[in-house]
Amino acid sequence: MSPKFQVYKDAAEKFRFRLRADNNEIIAVGEAYEQHANCINGIKSVQKNCNSEIEDLTIEDQKVANPKYQIFKDSTGEFRFHLKASNGEIIAQSEGYQTKENCLNAIEVVKKSCDAEIDDSTVVIKPSEDKTSHIDIGIPKVSSTSLAEKSKIVFVGNKTPMDYVLAIITGLSSSNTNEVTLKARGQAITTAVDAAEITRNRFLKDLKVTKIAIGTEQMPPREGETRARMVSTIEITLTKK
Repeated sequence: MSPKFQVYKDAAEKFRFRLRADNNEIIAVGEAYEQHANCINGIKSVQKNCNSEIEDLTIEDQKVANPKYQIFKDSTGEFRFHLKASNGEIIAQSEGYQTKENCLNAIEVVKKSCDAEIDDSTVVIKPSEDKTSHIDIGIPKVSSTSLAEKSKIVFVGNKTPMDYVLAIITGLSSSNTNEVTLKARGQAITTAVDAAEITRNRFLKDLKVTKIAIGTEQMPPREGETRARMVSTIEITLTKK
C-alpha cells in the first residue's frame, strides 16, 4: 500500500487535506482553504515538491534552498518538519515526534506520496452531473415510476457502513418512498455494498436489491500526468416490498 491524501471539511466548513501512511497515521496536514480547487492545488504542490532536500535547523550552518523540508524543535522540545515550496510558502507540516529518527521517517513517507491517491470526501456524484457509462447487471427493474419521483439517493463516502445503514432506513421511513439508491465510487464501493447487505440481513428483511449498475468515471489527470484517470462507480437500488 501507498500513502494517501484525504480531502475533508473542518468544523468551520473550510477545505483541508492530510496525508496518511499505510498504518493510517496522519503524517502531514495542510492549511485551511476557502476554495476546494486551492486545496487540491496544495496537494499537487506537495506532490511536486515531495523529493525536496532536507534542511535540519537543529544543526548549525546547514542551509538548503527552497523547495525543502525543514526539521526543527517546537516549544515542547519535540521534532517537527514542514515542507516549503519554491516560493518559501509552507504547504504541509507534521505533528511532533519524540526523536529525530521518527521525524525523518515521516519525511520519507511524504517522499513516497508523489503520485499518491487523493480520497476526496467532499465530492459526491450528483444525478445531474453523472456522466458515467453504466452496465446493468441482470437484475430486473421494478415499477414504471421514475427514479427521481420515488427513490431517495444516498451518496456513499468515507463514513462507516452503519452511518449509511441509518441513512437507508431513514430514507425508507417516508410514506411515499419505497426505494433507496446508493451511489459510490472508488474505495467507497465496498462501504456501499456492506451497508446494503447489513440493512437487508439485519434490519429490513423485506428489502430487495432490484438494480445494480457499474461503470467508470473519468477524473482529471494528476500533476505531471497527461492522461485522465478512470475510477470505478456503482449504483445499488434497494426496494422495500
